[in-house]
Amino acid sequence: MTGHATEDHDAPVDPILETAVDWLLKTRACPHDERLRSSAIVWRAAHPAHEQAWRKAERVWKLTGALPGRPAAAAADTPARVVPLRRRRSLGRMVAVTAAVALAASVVVALLPTIELHLRADYVTARGEQRRITLEDGTLVILAADSAIRVAYGPSERRVELIGGDAFFTVAEDRSRPFAVTGDDLRVVDIGTAFAVGIDPEALDIGVESGAVHVAYAGAVPEGSPRDARLDPGGRLRIDRATGRFNQDRVQPAQIALWRDGLLVVENQSLGHVVAEIRRRYPGMIVVRDEALMARRVTGVYDLRNPEAALRTALLPHGGRVSTLTPYVLIVSGA
Repeated sequence: MTGHATEDHDAPVDPILETAVDWLLKTRACPHDERLRSSAIVWRAAHPAHEQAWRKAERVWKLTGALPGRPAAAAADTPARVVPLRRRRSLGRMVAVTAAVALAASVVVALLPTIELHLRADYVTARGEQRRITLEDGTLVILAADSAIRVAYGPSERRVELIGGDAFFTVAEDRSRPFAVTGDDLRVVDIGTAFAVGIDPEALDIGVESGAVHVAYAGAVPEGSPRDARLDPGGRLRIDRATGRFNQDRVQPAQIALWRDGLLVVENQSLGHVVAEIRRRYPGMIVVRDEALMARRVTGVYDLRNPEAALRTALLPHGGRVSTLTPYVLIVSGA
């Protein structure tokens, strides 16, 4: 959180931490598999670094809200006893275990970027969490669910890197130190402002509630297209990450960053984007089985305070279905 913060966008994931996450997910997916649990214990005991990585994985797991442990009531109903391992398991159980391990492997792939995000950040939110943060200069940051920032304040500039997700900034005045938000080829400089910035795989979004900002984009853009823009109250800019095109419009200032009030408003955006936004508010896992369905374009308003209902509402007009695998895992598939 100093002016000397270094950039580490391409820092590799720790292989020991990756293995620890793999063990954690497998044991969560198969909580009654004593052999698997024993193997995980042996791995943890093999080296102090393994145990350290395991504890770090558990901490990040709790932060992400990925797949909560068994409810207390369910645990209380299960008597503590030693269950001898059988040499032969039923075909049904073997299939179930195989499916669970396969699901755990897919979850590892999905969670590794989130784990890296959490390890890099100064401030971070879990899935379903929204947080208000006051920085050292009095600037207020509202951090959306599953989002992260890193702060680098120096003598001549106040800089906040949005690592991922969405954030709304009400900037404290300090004319001697300009305030800027950066992230993924984006730089947004405050000009006495309250504004929002969002980063997702499809686009970069900026919206101004009051004051003004100057936006500069260092990524690839079509020949002759702008690389910067000024936004005034109500101004919105969406930069398509695939094409580099700027899509600018204007709304009522009160409509900026409606996610603060639990609403997701989309206009001609992909269903994949909608599912990704809902996933950040859901306290479990949402697994998509039909990628073609995710390419459909949608327009609508969805209530993020009830993520599962919002998911069903978004999918229903396009023939999508939501199946409940466990209380914490939803499966999205086509008709």
